[in-house]
Amino acid sequence: MKKTASIKKNLFHNSLLLLSNLLFPFISFSYASRVLGPEAFGKIQFILVFAQYFVLLAAIGIPIYGVREIAKIRHDKTQISKTVSELLFLNGISSLLLLFVYLGILFLIPWFQEDLQLYLLGGLIVISAFSNLDWYYNGMEQFRFLAMRSISIKVLSLLALFIFVKTKNDLIIYFGVVIFSILANHLWNLWGIRKIISFHFKALQLKRHLPALLTLLGTSVSISIYSVVDTLLLGFLSDDTAVGLYTAAVKINKITIPVLIALGTVLIPRITQSLESRDQIQVNKLINQSFAFTCLLGVPISFGLFLFAEEFILSISGLEFTNAVLTMKISAPLALIIGIAHIFGFQLLIPAGYERKYLWATLVGMVVSIGLNLLLISSFKDKGAAIATISSEIVVTLIAGYFAYKFIKLKLNWRLLIKACVASILFIPIAYGVRSISENEIIRLLLAIPTAALVYFSIQSWVFKNPLINEAFVYAETKGWIPAFLMKRKK
Repeated sequence: MKKTASIKKNLFHNSLLLLSNLLFPFISFSYASRVLGPEAFGKIQFILVFAQYFVLLAAIGIPIYGVREIAKIRHDKTQISKTVSELLFLNGISSLLLLFVYLGILFLIPWFQEDLQLYLLGGLIVISAFSNLDWYYNGMEQFRFLAMRSISIKVLSLLALFIFVKTKNDLIIYFGVVIFSILANHLWNLWGIRKIISFHFKALQLKRHLPALLTLLGTSVSISIYSVVDTLLLGFLSDDTAVGLYTAAVKINKITIPVLIALGTVLIPRITQSLESRDQIQVNKLINQSFAFTCLLGVPISFGLFLFAEEFILSISGLEFTNAVLTMKISAPLALIIGIAHIFGFQLLIPAGYERKYLWATLVGMVVSIGLNLLLISSFKDKGAAIATISSEIVVTLIAGYFAYKFIKLKLNWRLLIKACVASILFIPIAYGVRSISENEIIRLLLAIPTAALVYFSIQSWVFKNPLINEAFVYAETKGWIPAFLMKRKK
């Protein structure tokens, strides 16, 4: 077995992965939304969400469960091969069954006939769902492999997008590029694991996984419902334009979520091991590192997205998406809220074996989301969907936090959240300042982002003495990125 990498190396490689997940979708989204326009872009987003819902059902909770189980047995190659074989077999059967359901819906319901060709292409995403083995690589802390794979495929996809998608008539080509990026990741996963795992499909013990998987499936379904029901109901109750506007706003806000959960994702295998060995001190240490990271980045990101919503929307998607500005402001806190919910749910409750408690939190969130979406979409369209999304995420976070504090001896430093808010208030005069300097949205962002970042991190470091920033300075000095004399002056 490979030697376990350090947390810093894992974070570095996972940060590369997240940077690619942030930068490339940002570029492709900006380009595609401008070329295709709100209606065509909204159509593709609706089909993607529809197909990915079946992918989620086919996964039967394995992406969450697999990380936990692999982390527990990571040093036993025989058990790893057995577990991967069992989970892959279960996922393959479920993917095939869900493909039949997916195709049945397409051919039996007339509503889908107009864009049947596009929906059939979406079926490729459903049938390939079983080969998404990211859970194995996460459990084994092989973040370098995930980063290199992701960056390579995203570069190819982006080149294909620029070369082949030129007008609104290239809708099906754009969808093909999106599907390629998904399938290529899955095939690369299978290729990378072929020499590591000895697959055995005889004498499989499938029943041992089912209780936890069924619970996590319920959690995944409820999460997916309150995560995608907004887009689905917008498509059914409103129109493709509303879906396009909503997607533009929420996609920009959610694109930062992987950054906030970067450290937490790296720490999940180690949190699982600490919980397994009942090392409460180490659990609290790791969770507080993740919480500090989420507060440090989540608060300024949310402030910035709210204050500069107009600049982001117009710079990325163009004038056709002007009506999405208010929607983006409403949903600006999404990244921070989901980041904290991730700590309570995926980093604590599920690794500790309290997946049923997290299921209750997500079920309540699902009910709130469906109710508010049905109530608000007809009158407020994309704005109503944004209000419903924020409300449901807050409910899930509060309930998951309650269970985490009740069943796990959790101690979080909430003062970090307050300090981050105080430091972010200075973004307000910065916003007024850059708007008085230029009328160009891109120039405003180019001026505002580095200025706000400099002010924010200076306050966090010099006034609040944030340990994460000081550790980052020390690490950068050891790597030669910062001259030693600057560090001495800082001290």
